[in-house]
Order: sequence, then structure tokens, then C-alpha cells
Amino acid sequence: MKYPKSALPMALLGLVLFFPACATTPESENLPILAKKELSRGLVPQEFVCPGAGEQAPDQQLAKEIHAFLEQNGMLVGVPAGMFHDLSIILNNHVQIYLRSFANSKNIQAGLARSGRYLPMMRRIFKEYGLPQDLIYLALVESCFSPYARSPKEAVGIWQFIEGTARRYGLKVNDQMDERQDPEKSTRAAARYLRDLYKQFSCWYLAAASYNAGEKRVEGVINRYDIRNFWTMAQKGLLPQETCNYVPQVIAATLIAKNPEKYGLGQISYQSPWAYDPVKVPGGTDLRWFAEELEISDKELLELNPEIKAGKVPSEPKGYLLKVPAKKQGEARCLARLCWRMEEIAARENP
Repeated sequence: MKYPKSALPMALLGLVLFFPACATTPESENLPILAKKELSRGLVPQEFVCPGAGEQAPDQQLAKEIHAFLEQNGMLVGVPAGMFHDLSIILNNHVQIYLRSFANSKNIQAGLARSGRYLPMMRRIFKEYGLPQDLIYLALVESCFSPYARSPKEAVGIWQFIEGTARRYGLKVNDQMDERQDPEKSTRAAARYLRDLYKQFSCWYLAAASYNAGEKRVEGVINRYDIRNFWTMAQKGLLPQETCNYVPQVIAATLIAKNPEKYGLGQISYQSPWAYDPVKVPGGTDLRWFAEELEISDKELLELNPEIKAGKVPSEPKGYLLKVPAKKQGEARCLARLCWRMEEIAARENP
């Protein structure tokens, strides 16, 4: 059965109540039935989630019962105004498992607090690339928003790039710097990568799965089995178990991030947004000395520039844009001019 797009209220396009997935569906008789109440507004047919997600729409009565159950148990309320889901949210048993798991996680709590530093920048970049804002919380699953995160597979940074993919998307990785740890540059690279994955698969779930498993792995499943539905791939065991878990984790992280108090994480003490100004300094500038001259701690300067290794500015021929606290922009520019003057003198003395 096909549904006209005009029949779908735009404010609710992000809510999908569809249950076949990686885990067993609960029995429908355990859900309340409200026969006379119109609840179908929360149901978005599968074909509007991902192409090829199924020929038949979900059972209408079951969808109404599920929506009634979620609504009565307070699972569809408390989301701040203007923060509706712009990524389709499927609520199934597998997602519910991670909702319960993340609700008790100190790491998730710390990650949400840390996210306050980067969210304004990430939202700006994702909007620039036309990505769903909800995809930002992929970083909560990947690294808990830590630029210092490193996986056993040597994926690094907030967006957990492996070196090959990082280089493919323009991030420099060498003995002087690792731009996978630069929050802004890596976010821009992640946005470009996710956009490319969506162009390839026309489905955000498959894009997320490809981000985890690699696009060649997902493309291989599609080519071999002619399946374009992530949930079917997961149910049939056609993807690694880590990837089968990954998409439900991203959905659960998105739900919790928007309403952490509802899910038992209490009031989050979000860190202040990242506030800095770039100042061009000569390559090789010692960060400890620069921080002392600015009368700030070297830790504060390193936190703004986590991509820099060995405490020295990378030896870029035309200089390096060092991030300094916004409140110190004026002093930093004066200090940078002094550094460049010293470079000129040294060059003359050592031709």
C-alpha cells in the first residue's frame, strides 16, 4: 500500500513505530488498545524511511497500540520545543535494550556533559552539509565526544576515523599532528563522509551502518542479496554483530541526548561551548612558551589544539592557525607578530 506524502504531518516525520529488527517483538496483547483515539499520526510508512524497506506498510492496529503504550508511559513527551527528530526513530526491542543500558552509563553522562563544548559548532557544520542534526549523536556512541578517544583498531578522535579514511577526507596524520583529534576539522570530514554515504545508499540507517562497517561491506551485502533494509540485513546476520548493534545504539543515544532526565541521567552539567579565535603563528612555536606569554595554562591551549603533538606547532611553511581562547585574541595576535619578527631575524642570521 502506498501513502501520499501530503498525508504525513511534517512535525512527526521523524517518529517510526516499526518493530521487526534484531530482537524479538513483544506480544501485542500486552499493549493497550484505544480503538476510538486517532493515533496514526505517529506512523510513518517504511518506504519513507529507506528505499526498499518493504512492500507492505506496518500493521495499522499494532502501530496504534504501540503508540498508545509509548504515549501512556511518557516516552513521547518531554522533548524540548524545536528538537523533534529529523532522523527517523525506530523503537524496537533492540533499541530499548540500549535505552536501558545507556540510562545507567556514567560514560554517556560524561559524554553528554562534554558535548556542550562542541554541539554549536557541529550543528552549524551539519546544517551546512544538509545532514540530519540527530546524526551528531553518532559521536556519542563513537567516542562520548572525546577528541582523545582511541579504539583498539586505531580509530582516533571524536568521529573515530581510521587513518586511511581520514586521509581520504583531507585530514593530516603525521608525526607532528593528527587532525582526527581536531574537533572542527574532523567534524567537517565526518559530515562529508556521511553525506557521501547517503548519496551512495539513499538511506541514513545504511549510511550509519557503513560508517561503522565500511561502505564496501554494506555494498557487498546489497549486491549479493539484493537487500537494502538495514533491519533485514541485521536480522539475517549479513552484517557484523557490532554493526547490527551500532544503529540501535545511535537511535538510543539520540533519544537519551534529547531528554537525559527522562532516562535517569539527571541534570547534565554541559561544558561551555568551544570559544576560540585562530591566530597564525610560525611552525615550530613552542606551545608552553606561547601559553606562558598569554598568561594561560598550557593545558588550556592544548585542549583547544588537541591535534598537535609534542607540544610544538607543526612545521607548516606558511604558518599554522593556532586556536587561542577568544578572550585572548588581541594579546595572541601581538604575540604572533613578535614570533614572525623573530623568525625573520633568525632567517637573516642563518641564510
